[in-house]
Amino acid sequence: MKLPSIQRLAVAAWATAQRFPVVLVCAIVAAVGAMRAIEGEGTLDDLRIVAAASLGLPLLTGFTLFAERRRLGAWQRWVLQALGVAVLALFYWRWPNWSESATGLRYFQLSATLHLFVAFIAYLGVRESNGFWQFNRTLFFRFGLGVIYTYVLWGGLSIAMLGVDNLFGMDIDEESYPQLLFLLGFVFQTWFVLSGVPRDFERLDRRDDYPAGLRVFAQYVLLPLVAVYLTILTAYLGRVVITTTWPSGWIGYLVSALAAFGIFSLLLVHPRRGQEDHAWIDTYARVFWIVILPSVAMLLLAIGQRIGQYGITEPRYMLLVLAIWLAGTALFYTVSRSREIKGIPLSLAVIGLVTYVGPWSAFDVAERSQVGRLESLLSAHGVLREGRIFPAAIEVPNEDWRQINDVLRYLVEWHGTAGIDAWFEGGLAAVDPLVEWTGPSPGAEVLSRATLIGDHLGLVPAGGLLLGPRGFVDVSPSDGRDAAVPVSGFDHAVFGVDLFEDQRVLEGDTLEFAATTDSLGTTLRLGEMEIGTALFNELIARAERSGTPTASGRAQLPPDSLRLELSGADFTVRIHVTGLRLQQTENGALKPVRASGTVLLRRDLRLRRDDDTEP
Repeated sequence: MKLPSIQRLAVAAWATAQRFPVVLVCAIVAAVGAMRAIEGEGTLDDLRIVAAASLGLPLLTGFTLFAERRRLGAWQRWVLQALGVAVLALFYWRWPNWSESATGLRYFQLSATLHLFVAFIAYLGVRESNGFWQFNRTLFFRFGLGVIYTYVLWGGLSIAMLGVDNLFGMDIDEESYPQLLFLLGFVFQTWFVLSGVPRDFERLDRRDDYPAGLRVFAQYVLLPLVAVYLTILTAYLGRVVITTTWPSGWIGYLVSALAAFGIFSLLLVHPRRGQEDHAWIDTYARVFWIVILPSVAMLLLAIGQRIGQYGITEPRYMLLVLAIWLAGTALFYTVSRSREIKGIPLSLAVIGLVTYVGPWSAFDVAERSQVGRLESLLSAHGVLREGRIFPAAIEVPNEDWRQINDVLRYLVEWHGTAGIDAWFEGGLAAVDPLVEWTGPSPGAEVLSRATLIGDHLGLVPAGGLLLGPRGFVDVSPSDGRDAAVPVSGFDHAVFGVDLFEDQRVLEGDTLEFAATTDSLGTTLRLGEMEIGTALFNELIARAERSGTPTASGRAQLPPDSLRLELSGADFTVRIHVTGLRLQQTENGALKPVRASGTVLLRRDLRLRRDDDTEP
């Protein structure tokens, strides 16, 4: 086999650069942005640049293929490229308006849509032929081979860099290794894949080669997986029918995996359909589309139940749309027995685009659904009347209280509060001092903002404290954990004490805090002398009796209700508890598992931490 010369590689690389110049510029920009971010010099703008530039890889590649297939002139090609850059600039400009949670979902959805766009754009408006499968097979193999080459190069060069670092003392920064990976991943990988993108579409139609490994992979790897998933889902369907219970929401993962493996296997063996020695493929295709329908029906029931209970969110919306698409696709191929496959990526790309923008998008529909759900809950308890909030100290069922707080956190995190701002007299700024705008908040502010809005409503759960998902409830003072503590009448204050296990150095002695055997109190010792034991029983009772839940697993008490007094030996001790985590035991009682606070002592002793001791 004759190896390609450096000159031939250079000529091929230059030809690729001439064919996809703007795509390669996007790859370089993405690589530089990623390297800056790793080095620590980057900002959130670099992340925006990386995201926008990486989306340019499939988008501008697709526009280039469309122009080549339509034989457009040079100026028309540059107009298409400029249009693609404008789309990327719009994505970059809109980025700050999205929440942290929504940004990742938006990027993933748009990236998947654009990669599907590349799969069919060269054959849009063209009758499907063998070339369509050969084109996508070439891209698939080229991409996979590029990934292998990229990681081999990165591994080899990383070892070489490590060797130079150790042998010659070059002091290569640790950040250089991931930077090298992103450089190769964005620039080399992209260049390598683009160099293998077919451009002679007529020649693709004449190709009839088919790697035997694809059939083996589909027949002996993917098909058994499909059989396993079908067996599990069929057995679960039987259980649902027998027990007359609603399907679990977790079924979405299994049905999605079944659909992905099944459709992928059909695409891999597509060229051999209709051949006498591969008759099993047509049989498998017909059976697959029929037997998947009951599983899709279960999925639709499960999604419908969740939406009926908790409204629409972006993931539920997307899962619902994909389930409807899967049902429609299965019915189409079952009834028509069509062998065309171009409609699969085409319809998925259309769905991805339609659900991304506009009033019917996943994001707009989800926001309207959750605002409507909150409106119904508040109206049912008389807090929202004629479009205005009238705060009232009303006890509501635990489930309603939980749902109201869940919706508030969701809106603050995903969409902001613009949809409910008009409900409040003077807007939410009069209620929430943290609000600077009505858009979504960063993760650190979500709980605080949702709690402030929830507190303003005045609603409290009828059943007292609400445990979190793991059976915990965290009790804190209503004026905040970092509020000032009055120290009048005491000589010394110790801050940030772990009341269950902590030590603080005194001159010549150690002040020790240790949990009691039953963890219902904390014992204080000074050297060999026991000062006394402070019990949490009354605090727990106060929390259960009058604690104000601020969210599931969180509650607040007035600061005075979280104060413990202790007199023993020559000391008077006051403990201001700033954090108390309670866990429900098997008999239903609440037991402290963590406690922290500020400790005040009255005696002429000088307290200091270990790390404050003079050498």
